Amino acid sequence: MVRGCGLFFYKVILLKQEKVAALVDASAGFTLESDGQTLSTKPHGHGDVHLLLHTSGVAASWLASGKEWACFFQDTNGLVFKSMLAVMGVSKELDLDLNSMCIPRLAKQEIGAITKLVG
Repeated sequence: MVRGCGLFFYKVILLKQEKVAALVDASAGFTLESDGQTLSTKPHGHGDVHLLLHTSGVAASWLASGKEWACFFQDTNGLVFKSMLAVMGVSKELDLDLNSMCIPRLAKQEIGAITKLVG
């Protein structure tokens, strides 16, 4: 972040996420296009960002420039902005290497999850 004249300027880095074969079920069966011959593909998913940051050299450049913090959020989680700064402050205060937060969601709502609730 660059400060100037009381304004904040952000540098945006775009990385292209390659596609991978789409799976149809938990048994890892492949999905075919409507022609029945072509393998369906889709973007790899939210977790691919870490591999992209490493292989592109972005993570190394951040480290070399002295950056200490990164915050990742999913585009399906708009409520994250209500508490993101507080969570980052707690992470810094407690010197955490990793922290995550969650938001309330309804069953079957298409919001990414990193955990599975079991009863």
